[in-house]
Amino acid sequence: MSGTGAEVSGRLSELLQSMRDWERRPLVKVGRVVVELVKLPRRESRRGVVPERLALHIRLEDSFKGVFVEESSELEDLLAALQARVVREVARSLDDVNRRRVIEYGI
Repeated sequence: MSGTGAEVSGRLSELLQSMRDWERRPLVKVGRVVVELVKLPRRESRRGVVPERLALHIRLEDSFKGVFVEESSELEDLLAALQARVVREVARSLDDVNRRRVIEYGI
């Protein structure tokens, strides 16, 4: 989905009207990460009514669980958190730590 901001907004408005609740449309896959456009249903709570809306769903390809992003500021916060030095250092170390786990069973 590329084009000017107005074109993209117009197409998203059309999709909001035509998609069913919880319907997913893939946007991009990078490595094992999938980003989809999802229509979230209308929600009522004590605080009020949240109308139906579109969100980005960011998940791993072998999982249905992921993160829903409804606003650009949420995406910016997520990107900043993932770029934090401590997160990158821990992520790099996970491979070493998780690879060392060997479970042996007696026969």
